[in-house]
Amino acid sequence: MSFTSPSNRQLTEWRKLLQGKYRKRENRFIAEGLRCVEQIIQQKRVEVESILLEQGFELPQSLPLSEIDVYELATDDFHSVSDTETPQGIIAVCNTPEEASHEDLSKRSGVLIAFDAVQDPGNLGTMIRTASWFNVSGLIFGNGTVDPFHPKVVRSTAGATGAIPYLKNDLVDTLKHFEETGWKVSVLDGGAKSVSLHQSKSTGKDLLIIGNEGNGVNQQLMKNRQRIRIDGNPDNVESLNAAVALSIALYQFYQ
Repeated sequence: MSFTSPSNRQLTEWRKLLQGKYRKRENRFIAEGLRCVEQIIQQKRVEVESILLEQGFELPQSLPLSEIDVYELATDDFHSVSDTETPQGIIAVCNTPEEASHEDLSKRSGVLIAFDAVQDPGNLGTMIRTASWFNVSGLIFGNGTVDPFHPKVVRSTAGATGAIPYLKNDLVDTLKHFEETGWKVSVLDGGAKSVSLHQSKSTGKDLLIIGNEGNGVNQQLMKNRQRIRIDGNPDNVESLNAAVALSIALYQFYQ
């Protein structure tokens, strides 16, 4: 396979995708690492615009790239586009999938997840990956939540980016809309007013709120809603990692 050398303009455009404002303006993002890129290409749920290779990278013959532009970059140029300290040699430049509408998500069934100010990219990416595994019906990213197309989030999804319909919006009004259309909204919270996860049963239309790693869920979102705790030993650790807590909850609701 022959590779194309990028222009200086293309290099500049790709570097800008490391910044959120340019990802939003251009409706593009980067996915880095062979495993992540392979999964995105194979799933065909996200349109891959270009593949960037570091000079000397051995491209697997099994990767279907016949309809995708492939560029070979000098090491310094590749590192300037990469978001990692030790780049893995391959990056996909992808078009950001369109958001779903309130109406589309509300007509679904199963489980929806709402993220309230989840700020750690690795945590969010892991939760998206887990949600994909458990066939979650939709994701809602509330205010203060890290960009789901941030390079570190995308890497942490291990290729699950774009696999689930998503919506970005303020959660206060959005959650009211889903409740009005038959969804039961519950908050993952370990406080005194919570009920055990063991007592929580799937209704067929369950929306789970997962909160900020340090502060939990905004109090305004908790009013008059069921709170669910995951039983454990708080004498040993104060709380669970947000991604771990969500994984346990999804396993329960998946049954």
